[in-house]
Amino acid sequence: MEREQWLEARRKGIGGSDAAKVLGYSRWGGPFSVYQDKVNGIREDLGNVEAVHFGTVLEEVVAREFAEREGLKVHRINRIVTSPAHPFMLANIDRKIAGQNVGLECKTANARRAEEWKDDELPTEYYVQVQHYCSVMGWEGCWVACLIGGQRFVSKFVPRNDEFIFDMIDGERDFWEGHVVPQIPPAPGAFDIISAPQTTEEILTPTDEDLDLARELAELRAFLDKAEARKDTLENQLKARIGSTAGIEGVATWKQSKDKTKTDWEAICNELSPSPELVKKHTQTVPGTRRFLFKFKKEAA
Repeated sequence: MEREQWLEARRKGIGGSDAAKVLGYSRWGGPFSVYQDKVNGIREDLGNVEAVHFGTVLEEVVAREFAEREGLKVHRINRIVTSPAHPFMLANIDRKIAGQNVGLECKTANARRAEEWKDDELPTEYYVQVQHYCSVMGWEGCWVACLIGGQRFVSKFVPRNDEFIFDMIDGERDFWEGHVVPQIPPAPGAFDIISAPQTTEEILTPTDEDLDLARELAELRAFLDKAEARKDTLENQLKARIGSTAGIEGVATWKQSKDKTKTDWEAICNELSPSPELVKKHTQTVPGTRRFLFKFKKEAA
């Protein structure tokens, strides 16, 4: 299946990577992000583009390593599977274990996220994803194999959790039938990315709901400003106590980092006096970005 066909097909239901967003368990987006994808074809993933790319490239490597370490055979199902019981649930799985009613998800992770994989743990997003697949595919469980930092390999078996699946299906159904089908967008959450091109200079007249949101935001900003100022005060008091030492045992350290070199490429360029033609050749117009400025002034009591 070509990528464009795949992207179009996955808009017809909730996939494994969508499930955690729909249920509010994901750091990479929320229900609003999934709604934008399914209804408007807008994908605003928070993940690093290169990380996603190399995760796909290394999928085969992870699958082969898993098969060799566990002594199992795996095979690919190169199609999107629709749940027979719940047609709004889709699965685009990485691999299936040959001869078993079990799947395999292949992942890669940055070394900084190694703690998320210690002992029997794995990121919540992936737990939700494999339970979604267990539901759609009728699996008894699913392996999750991950290459961490390009040099550490872990694999974990996640058994099917019917109690979780029951609640998950209800949540996905509520989202699909309550938002996607009637095309009623859910309220954006903290992990959603909101983007829209500016096409007019029009300024909207505020509604009562707009003013309620603005009042709450103004109160939160004031609280955070006060908390930030107090935090800075406490840090400065501890820094004053530390003085020229390295820190206070069990409390805080204030250490100087190693010196580093920095090249002033702009100064070098100016000294070389490039011609206007050369400067023009390497000059490009970058589209402007939208900046959110909060201008609400809380009404006097």
